[in-house]
Amino acid sequence: MKSSSVSEKFGSLKIRAARVPRSEEVDLYLRRARLAAAEERFDVARVFCEKARAIDPENLEVLFFLARVLDVGFRDTDAAIALYQKIIARAGYDGSNPYCAASREAVSELATAATQQS
Repeated sequence: MKSSSVSEKFGSLKIRAARVPRSEEVDLYLRRARLAAAEERFDVARVFCEKARAIDPENLEVLFFLARVLDVGFRDTDAAIALYQKIIARAGYDGSNPYCAASREAVSELATAATQQS
């Protein structure tokens, strides 16, 4: 398994999906979460993600970024997998949805890593 830096893992999180109108406040919190994660301040990133989630709990972009923070920053694989599964379900198991596809890939990577550790 190749090792990549934290900034590489977060640098590729800009998933291109059709934009739907959403709160500027959610955008601001998500932007701040990204900046904090890039600086490896994962506790701050998590707080901003949770603030954005409180405003828009169905936002797949917020849920996905929070899952990545939990996965990469906190190594909380159980919480990350739970969020990835929630994203997959909320996306209607639609593989063409970029958040669904990315979440499936993340769960697969976590499962592979877990079996390699065993």
